[in-house]
Parts: sequence; C-alpha cells; structure tokens
Amino acid sequence: MFAAGLCPLLWALGGCAPSRPLVLAGHPWPGYEPMFLGHSMGLFPQGVNLLATDTVQSTIDSLRQGAADGAMLTLDEVLMLRAQNFPLEVVLVFDVSKGGDVLLARQDIQDPSALKGRRVGAEDSTLGILMLTMVLERAGLSMQDIHPVKVAYASHLSAWESGRLDALVTYEPVAGRLKKAGAHQLLSTRELPDTIIDVLAVMPQAAQTHASALRDALHAHFRALTYMRQNPWDSAYRIAPRLGISAEALVDSLRGLELPDLVGNQRYLSKIDGHLDSVARRVSPILEQAGLIKAPVNTERLYSSLYLPRGDA
Repeated sequence: MFAAGLCPLLWALGGCAPSRPLVLAGHPWPGYEPMFLGHSMGLFPQGVNLLATDTVQSTIDSLRQGAADGAMLTLDEVLMLRAQNFPLEVVLVFDVSKGGDVLLARQDIQDPSALKGRRVGAEDSTLGILMLTMVLERAGLSMQDIHPVKVAYASHLSAWESGRLDALVTYEPVAGRLKKAGAHQLLSTRELPDTIIDVLAVMPQAAQTHASALRDALHAHFRALTYMRQNPWDSAYRIAPRLGISAEALVDSLRGLELPDLVGNQRYLSKIDGHLDSVARRVSPILEQAGLIKAPVNTERLYSSLYLPRGDA
C-alpha cells in the first residue's frame, strides 16, 4: 500500500508506470469530434484510450463504474458529479454553445411567454433541466406554469413528429432536422451566452499518474482542431459518419459552437481570474434552484491548465 501511494509521485519523476492506459469516455457530439478525429488520424499517444459511448448517461455510468478515468461532459454535469463527491477536474474546454442549444416551438407560439400551459419537452438530464430552467426564467415562467415532458434525446424527432409536444429544448444536429420539419426557434444559447460549455474532466489522481500522456492527448486534440479549420469539408466527411449525419449537417451544427484553441483554453483555465470559474459560479445557483444539487458546488480545484500543451499546439 505504501508503494502504491508513492506511485503518482514516482510517475511524475519518471519512475513508476501506470498500470493501464488513461481512458477518456465521450458520446457523439460535434464539439467532441476534434479529439476523436485526432485519434483516427493516429495523433494520439499510446497511453490514452478513447471510449466511445452512445449517450451522456452511458458516459457518466462509465465514470461511476470505474471503466473511464475522464469524461467529455457539459460543465453543469461536472458540477453535479462534484456535488456527488466525484472530484473531477476540468483540463480542457471543447466548446462553448453559441446557438447550438435551442428552444423550438410550433408556429402558433411566437413568444416564450406563450409557453404557459403548453407541453414542453426536454431531456431528463442535467443539461436538459438547466436549459429549460433558464428558458422559463427568461420568459417569466416557472415549471408549474407548463406541462414538462421528459424526452430522451434519441426520441426528440419522433416525439415532435407525433404531435406530443408544443415546444422542445434540444440541440444540433436534431435541431436542424426539426427546423426543416416546420419548428421555429424561440431562443438559443446565443441569447444565453457562456452557460453551456463542454469540457474534458478527469479524476485528479488519474490525471497525475498519466500527466505526460494526457498532455500529449490534448496536443493531439489541438492539432486536429487546426486541421478541421484548415480543411473543413475533408474533416466533415471524416467525422459525419460517426455522428450519423451528413457532412453538410455537421458543418451547420458547428456554426452554433465556439471551439476554443490553445490560447482560448489558457484564458478559460487560467489560475488567475480564469473565465471558467465565473461561469461555474453563475451556473451553480441555477442548478440549485432547479433542484439538481442541494447546495452550491465547491469550485476549488475545479479546473487546471497544468495539462495543456506548452507553446503552440
């Protein structure tokens, strides 16, 4: 036990190899795709494995079961898990929603205040409830003013087409399909800025024992992100099959996301006035108001820039 306790320190000094690769889990989402693209291009280090999951819940389950050491999640999901004594540490910001998450409605609903008494669908997840809470707050309504309907993301399209819903909180690429089917947009994260942020969060001890490999994996992510920006259509055709959408739909969905580069990540994760800290402090009370957490989340050691690659990525 004494030797095992020394392992993180010895590994940092180059004297103790991890017993297995670092495992990072993530479900299909456009903002996570630079990392998966980097892996498919052979840029990833041998000491890191990507675990492709089907849904955000299966990603979270992989963490709970010990099958993954880190996960691709929204910041609000990380805060919820920290409230449940999972001391996850954010090491990378994948994307910031700038319109990718939306509230869609039937044509007869032209204002968010008109949602009163209507059936409003949302995922039964931290993200779904957070987004719905913010939408209602902006409309001057509460959960008691509507008929909330829990709808899994995979069923958003069919639930809308069946006529079960008057409005729906959803995100790309389903949002684009629903707009083509006649839904119109009432609100998006363009009007709710710096709230929905996707990040890579890792258990601190796993990050420490795999520090070099994790840094190389983040370097691969930034290299793939650069490739995506320089070769958008080639990247889209490589990525789209994994998401089950067309390359055109992928390009459209990325327009609603800001994908921070290395400099942007340094700004978000800075120890001195890091932008992620201010976002977490704003989101935490909303989660508490929605009943998702019982008390404000302790944001101490919430994030670290230690594993970002040094210099130009």
